Amino acid sequence: MELGTPRLHLREFRDSDFEAFWEYQGREETHRYEKGVPTEEATSAYLRDIQAWAKQQPRTRYVLAVTIPPNDRVIGHIKLTVQNPDIREWEIGWYIHSAHWGKGYATEAASEMLNFAFNELRAHRVIAFCNAMNLASARVMQKLGMQQDGHLREALWWNGRWVDEYLYAILDREW
Repeated sequence: MELGTPRLHLREFRDSDFEAFWEYQGREETHRYEKGVPTEEATSAYLRDIQAWAKQQPRTRYVLAVTIPPNDRVIGHIKLTVQNPDIREWEIGWYIHSAHWGKGYATEAASEMLNFAFNELRAHRVIAFCNAMNLASARVMQKLGMQQDGHLREALWWNGRWVDEYLYAILDREW
């Protein structure tokens, strides 16, 4: 599967993407608001899982590499996972290499993935979560037109303490 925007190419991951994948997955700043940095072995296993999910039918997970043409080097990924098939609800998430933060790539990739979710998968609702301290991620959700549906108090154990989590959502009729 491939998707594109004026600046980005979204495609399936390849074995040859590991070095670039590890380059941002292995960075502390990438996981600043999460449980920690995965090991190189865990990242390799995750890449194998991503490639296996791409072959499953029916497909319930899409994890696409984000590249900037004409360079095909991975600078991040965008993911879409079915959460509740009965109500056609999917969850979206993204990671972009810190060298590319602040350029609108997360918003652009997520917008294209939302187009896919609503127009091809016929999603009714797409949700996203973030650590309440991750203001940049919350801003991306807002730029996408997502609305805050929840403020989950002390829903994450992070850096040795409980922190809040935000839930954002957008409906098909709002897209």
